[in-house]
Amino acid sequence: MSPAPAPSVASPTPRPAGGDAPRAGAGAADAGPDAAGPDAATVAALNRTHDMAGLRARGGTVVRAVEARRRALVADRVRRLRPRVVVDVGAEDGWIAEAYAADAGRTVLVDLDPAVLARAAARGLPRVACVVGDARGPAPLPDGCADVVVLSAVLEHVPAPARVLAAWARVLVPGGHVVVFVPADRPILAAKRVLKVTGLHRLVPGVSLAPAPGHVVTFTRARLARLLNPFGAVEEIGFDPGVLGYTALLRVDDPARAAVAGA
Repeated sequence: MSPAPAPSVASPTPRPAGGDAPRAGAGAADAGPDAAGPDAATVAALNRTHDMAGLRARGGTVVRAVEARRRALVADRVRRLRPRVVVDVGAEDGWIAEAYAADAGRTVLVDLDPAVLARAAARGLPRVACVVGDARGPAPLPDGCADVVVLSAVLEHVPAPARVLAAWARVLVPGGHVVVFVPADRPILAAKRVLKVTGLHRLVPGVSLAPAPGHVVTFTRARLARLLNPFGAVEEIGFDPGVLGYTALLRVDDPARAAVAGA
């Protein structure tokens, strides 16, 4: 039997905003006060002191292993979907996209900080475009332009994660997927307390014992499931002990309906 034809994917050309290119911080006012989160200046400041590329370089063997595991979890799910167009939101320097871009038709990296996107562009990944945009929306891309959206280590940084999902659901074709990763901050902080109390932190140089900066939502498996369920079918959700985080795969059959689910 021949496979069913794949849904048509529109060109992911960025939408102009009043004739201008998408700008950092766009959408914060439109989303309302409950969706307030880090602005462009705050994100840029965090990226100077806590960017993941820097943490991988300074964090030692354990941090590098955890980040490599996160990249593998996300990239494996993206590759499994055989996407024609991936939109990676909060992509930073494109390190995770580097693991799947060769297997995607096109990849659009979105981040609020133009400086980290410049580093992503410098990687020279195949068929990759970089767009400055705010995870909180509105998405600076046309409706139905992608079959996969990646939200890796993004949702814990915004007070209203449902609005992030709603903002990006509309760029999916019907039946498109969202690949989600969020850290499990409770077991992470418990592990840090054990390291501190026992003195074992001396054996893992480069691992910070402080809470992660910028995390405003703490996820459990149940909380992540409750967040995702209104947007479509949760095909997978699970905890990975190697990275102390949850990975989920959400299928969005009705992007127009999902786009208003978080309103």
